[in-house]
Amino acid sequence: MHSNKDGNNWLGTIAKPLLEHLPALYPIEEWDVAMDSRIEALSPGTITQGSPEQLPYGLAIKAGLFLLNESLDKSHDISQEITNATGSYWHALMHRMEGDYSNAKYWFNDVGHHPIFSNLIQCVRDSLSLKDFIELDNEALRHKLEVLVTSPVWNPYVFIDVIEIQVSLVQNPTVDSWLRHIQRSEMQLLLQFCYEQSCGGSLLEAIGQK
Repeated sequence: MHSNKDGNNWLGTIAKPLLEHLPALYPIEEWDVAMDSRIEALSPGTITQGSPEQLPYGLAIKAGLFLLNESLDKSHDISQEITNATGSYWHALMHRMEGDYSNAKYWFNDVGHHPIFSNLIQCVRDSLSLKDFIELDNEALRHKLEVLVTSPVWNPYVFIDVIEIQVSLVQNPTVDSWLRHIQRSEMQLLLQFCYEQSCGGSLLEAIGQK
């Protein structure tokens, strides 16, 4: 694991506050303009400590940081240039958050079965159960949520459907909170995966040392 203290300053100034933030399902504008500037100034080479073979994951981290800051266009500019499955994942998330749900599904076809899926479905099962949905009035939303939590594996397409129904039709505050917390877990797990690939070790442990 790399230990350059100056190179890791971004963990405390950028990653830590963003990982505590709860992004909207359908952001209208960036969360923190000053944070956008800090991310913009962050070099992927600084993240990877100058390792060229790990550069795609350094770029993926930067794309993820922009997305956590709800800066969709800047995240998209980076993720569309990353040719691995993780880049496609960030690309898919960006389109989901901008409300282009069919395009998000298209990019999830490129993702395939991503390594974070196992942990993500466990996060969902730990936070939600079928009894939580009993009082939901919208039958389509209730059915999709039931499918989501009972699926043996994470199903990104069903999650897109759930978000589309919630954002476009139902707008239930409780459901919004559920889905935003799942989305944050998804983004945290993906950022952690990128960190493992580019820097080694645990992102949360590295942040805790800042």
